[in-house]
Amino acid sequence: MNPSRNLFTILLFISGIPGPLSAEETDAYELKPNLVVTPTRMIEPLSESLASVSLITRQDIELSVAQDLFELLRLQPGIDIVRSGGPGAQTSIFMRGTNSNHILVLIDGVRVSSANTGAFVWEQLPLNQVERVEIVRGPRGSLYGSDSIGGVIQIFTRSSPKPYARVTGGSYGTAEAEGGWGYNGEYTQISINGGYRHVSGFSAQNPDGFSYNPDDDGYESTNLGIRGSTEAGYGSWEYSFLGLDSESEFDQGVSDSSQQIASLGLHGSFSSVWDYQLLGGYSREKLVSDFEFFTTGFKSRRYEFSWQNQYVQGQNGKLSFGTDFYHETGESMDTWDESRNNSGLFVSYDYYLDRLHVQLGGRYDDNSLWDSQFTGQIALGYDIGEAWQIMGNYGSAFRGPNLNEQFSPGFGGLFAGNPDLDPESSNSGELGLRWQNDTRGTFSAAFYRTDVKDMISFTGEQFQAINIDQVLLKGIELEYTLSRQGWQLNTNATFQSTEDQLTHEPLLRRPDQKGSITIERRFSAGSWIGLEWFYSGKRQDFGGITLASYNLFNLRAGWEFATSWLLELRADNLADEDYEPAFGFNSAGRSWYVSLAWMP
Repeated sequence: MNPSRNLFTILLFISGIPGPLSAEETDAYELKPNLVVTPTRMIEPLSESLASVSLITRQDIELSVAQDLFELLRLQPGIDIVRSGGPGAQTSIFMRGTNSNHILVLIDGVRVSSANTGAFVWEQLPLNQVERVEIVRGPRGSLYGSDSIGGVIQIFTRSSPKPYARVTGGSYGTAEAEGGWGYNGEYTQISINGGYRHVSGFSAQNPDGFSYNPDDDGYESTNLGIRGSTEAGYGSWEYSFLGLDSESEFDQGVSDSSQQIASLGLHGSFSSVWDYQLLGGYSREKLVSDFEFFTTGFKSRRYEFSWQNQYVQGQNGKLSFGTDFYHETGESMDTWDESRNNSGLFVSYDYYLDRLHVQLGGRYDDNSLWDSQFTGQIALGYDIGEAWQIMGNYGSAFRGPNLNEQFSPGFGGLFAGNPDLDPESSNSGELGLRWQNDTRGTFSAAFYRTDVKDMISFTGEQFQAINIDQVLLKGIELEYTLSRQGWQLNTNATFQSTEDQLTHEPLLRRPDQKGSITIERRFSAGSWIGLEWFYSGKRQDFGGITLASYNLFNLRAGWEFATSWLLELRADNLADEDYEPAFGFNSAGRSWYVSLAWMP
């Protein structure tokens, strides 16, 4: 496959639309590192959020010199990641022990998970297109509807109009090139970014794998992103477009994947106390996999629209309300082609009284293929003195069955879908504690419990999908950060328990303990050096296998050797630890990557 074959088509597509956006984000060009929008669909200071939130900024990405987003996500509390092989291999993310399709994934405000599987293809998202990532742990069903049992991850695409270029080479035949350009005028801003990546890779599986082949499994991809905004007398238009095309090899086969994500939004005001946002979004994906002796193909499309309002009531109250709608279609090669509609109404209210912050929310969803759902949430925050804050929240969420679970004919009648499935539902409670000191850093602790019922399981007659499983998830997340005199320290630890209440067994591939420490020294000349330590505890896998714990030590550094010129280095798995991310699958050994970057 030639991964660049769709770029001309992408350019034609862009030229025919007025532009795309993120209504949940307002103006991304002005969104500061201490502000977030995903927890409440409104801009708020990170320190005032009543949810457990982590933020990855563009500066974090640049200083990490990481090759993939998953290298940054796995350092976050409450998140477990499994990648079945090297770059481009299938990647699953579990948040607070929930399934990978229990996380709502947004890109510039647009839902991007597959209508067929309910999961997002994390392995295809290029890091050069990411401006920032907001991670909300815990349910957000009262704001977003389906899929947020574990939480929400929102990615904002690259938005800086400053030009740049970078080339990278390294282990496993890695060769990359990326660059961007932009324009920043009085009323208009735009940035255009593109990238190419080639990795020769390594064998995805070892001899214990079910389809082991000792050849190298490579990955090749191209990407193009456009992001901009235009000020008008009645409001601000924002738009974005992201086009991805890739080829991933795996033992005994190869997959071709493409995605297009676009958004167009308007931000305006009815009055000095009433703001609104309109968002139109489109996402499309196509995946074709050749297993040598048979081929599979899947397509999905989603059109969506939302209207959101924020009304400020004096000094103490903020009201947010709105509606959204999406139409999605899924198709499996020569077997089924189905579609469905979903409409939602939501409202939330924030009230501030001295040291007390109260938040209430509710949402009603009506879907054309399953029963309507109501979700709600209540959260409380109380400031204890100047440095301490205690928080508590309780909320419900759900996940509607994906089209594959409803309509797949299975394999010879086995493992078939079920159109009568009910949505999975959950109730979650959380108690949190925060401490912040300007010279001594920040500390937070979160204790949570989530009960999930009506889990979809392929355990019916002839292994048909049915609602049967119940899961209990409990955990503690601890974080501490300190920034002082050029030094940056970030530490966190997660202790969790995941139990299938029918079998009383732990859920697969979720460790009971994990943690990370990152220490970084930044120099006044624009250079830096940092060290990462990551630990994952033992995990259960299919067949009663217990996977061993492992430690990773990674080094990252940058040297500004001339004005606007950087030499960057990343070394992964310095100890060359041999571990299995999943039974029968290989992981990368000691590897090195060197980049030359021009960033005026």
